[in-house]
Formats: sequence, C-alpha cells, structure tokens
Amino acid sequence: MTEIKISIERAVNRLLFIKEHELQPADKLSSAAIKMAIQALEKEIPKKPKIMDSPLVGEKFWWYCGHCGASRHTNSKSNCCSYCGGKVNWNEAES
Repeated sequence: MTEIKISIERAVNRLLFIKEHELQPADKLSSAAIKMAIQALEKEIPKKPKIMDSPLVGEKFWWYCGHCGASRHTNSKSNCCSYCGGKVNWNEAES
C-alpha cells in the first residue's frame, strides 16, 4: 500500500469518526461537507479501469471507470475519468 493511500485512508477514517461521534444530529451541513470530502479523497486513490472487449473503436480507447463505472472513450489511456475525476491505475487494468 502506498504512503498516499495510507494517508487518504487515515483522513477518511478520521472524518467518519467526526461525523459519527462529534457532530450534533442537527448539523446536516457539516455532515454533508464531510461526505463530500470523503468522496473527493477516495477519488485520489487510483482504481483499475475495466477495458471494453474491443477497446479501439474509431481511433478511440474505450474503458469503464473504476470509481463511477461510466464508460469513457479517450485517445489514449487517461490518468483520470473525465466524468467523475477519479484517478486511474492502468498498471492493474482488467479486460
């Protein structure tokens, strides 16, 4: 596990603890902000994409995002999903 992934997971765990144990039930704005922060942090951890059966269609490379599942088509292997912004790890791509 990389140092960045460990740091992100620690931050997520701390935010979850704050949300569950330190917020008042009526503090919905802070709860929503924490939820958005967790989602943003989790997108920083690269996930492997799923490559479509015929990845090259009309000079485009087709794949599914490991974060949001959206089908993407790019000219090459993109570092992030243009739909959700999640980072992509091509070293572990599935076909």
